[in-house]
Amino acid sequence: MKFRNFAPLLVACIATFLLLAYATVVTVAIPAIATDLHTDFAALQWVVDLYTLALAALLIACGAMGDAVGRRKVFLAGFTLFTLSSLACGLAPGVRELIAFRGAQGIGGAAMFATTLPLIRASYSGREQHRAFAAWGAVAGLAAAVGNVCGGLLAEALGWRWIFLLAVPAGAAGLVLAVVFLPRDPERGVRRMDVAGSFLLSVGIAALVVASLLFGEHGAGAGPAAAAVVAVAGILAFVVRERRTPDPVIDPALFRHPRFLAVVAVAFGYYFAAFGPLTVMSSWFQDGAGLDAVDTSLLLALQPAVFFVVSAACGAVLQRVPLWVPLGVGTALCAAGCAGLALLGAVYEPSALVPSLVLTGIGAGMVSPVLPSAAMRDAYPAQAGAAAAVANTARQVGLALGTAVCGGLFISLSAPTRREYTAAIGEVGAVGALVALAAAAPAIVLLRRAEGRTRTRGSRPPAVESGTPGTGSADTGASRRDAGR
Repeated sequence: MKFRNFAPLLVACIATFLLLAYATVVTVAIPAIATDLHTDFAALQWVVDLYTLALAALLIACGAMGDAVGRRKVFLAGFTLFTLSSLACGLAPGVRELIAFRGAQGIGGAAMFATTLPLIRASYSGREQHRAFAAWGAVAGLAAAVGNVCGGLLAEALGWRWIFLLAVPAGAAGLVLAVVFLPRDPERGVRRMDVAGSFLLSVGIAALVVASLLFGEHGAGAGPAAAAVVAVAGILAFVVRERRTPDPVIDPALFRHPRFLAVVAVAFGYYFAAFGPLTVMSSWFQDGAGLDAVDTSLLLALQPAVFFVVSAACGAVLQRVPLWVPLGVGTALCAAGCAGLALLGAVYEPSALVPSLVLTGIGAGMVSPVLPSAAMRDAYPAQAGAAAAVANTARQVGLALGTAVCGGLFISLSAPTRREYTAAIGEVGAVGALVALAAAAPAIVLLRRAEGRTRTRGSRPPAVESGTPGTGSADTGASRRDAGR
């Protein structure tokens, strides 16, 4: 493959690696930052949380903006903001500035994340597209693997500021490649963006994530309840708005596709189950098994390492099998991994949690490379960005809720004695398993039915150029939608 053909995938992988690694890279370095900036851990928690909050809340809005004004433009703007805010984080004189710059970094990450997958889809077709999505899934797993470990090592060896400063040359290189090699946005009719709808949805998702964070930190109380009320009100207002506006952020018809609903459910469920219990496992490795932070990080890295190997080795093949296999079976394996936490009751040592890490790594490695193309399969090309962003938002919300619910449950159930500690781990695993199974079972049914209808009609899944779900061309689909307006 010539470099010009490979370059768009390289740009997408650089962007994905950076934005996902920087979701966790600061976690282990928090003590070093607290010492240097003379602040407490409560304030620094927002250095981690605000990035996650911005990423989850703005993904769909950024995807809709990319669909409206051009994905390349939004991607380049997001990449520029991410790189500049990384530099600002590295030079931040105090904790308030660091928190603000982390928020800006999250906004840039959301713009990158929302447009990366549609840009891959536009750059490749056929088997090249399958391989590109598989490579993207593998890089996403690798980013999760190195985030915590590299953050701790960099903070210890060079100082915490270099965690952010090292993103600047990588971001600058990625920006140059993006400007030169990313495909130009196609000419399209003027499409208005539903600003009010985007705002309502962002408020609803942000409030949901805040409710999760507050519950995870403080348990049930007035704060999480108030945030949950705001989340429900914002999302309900968004639904009402979308049913009435001629230019919705997300086409409501998309949610009438059972396959799309199954994909969104899987995106939430497998992220909840695979990554939600990791904080609890980290706590047990250090408090229950007596391991230090480095050994704990290395043990937890087993899961994303397996994730990376499965995605890299099998991702392209999984693109060509029926969707229910990677999405349904992969999510079911995540459920099995969570259920495996009960092994700690029989073998009270670190090896008892290794099967859980391996199973969830295999399951997530099966789902991740297939999820992007599956999310965009039933969408018009003009709304592919929003469709991909919905799936990615479901993953981020699944992670936030999973971490909060598992952490809150563990704190409420555990006690200093070994018996209660072990029982709490098992109950956390049971919750994760139930959530994953609740996503996997209907997904398998819905996806197999959709596959059966496709075979009955004698049609094939929509190609990259499809303008309507299953038929037509991109130009035809776009012109029909523009004509309808």
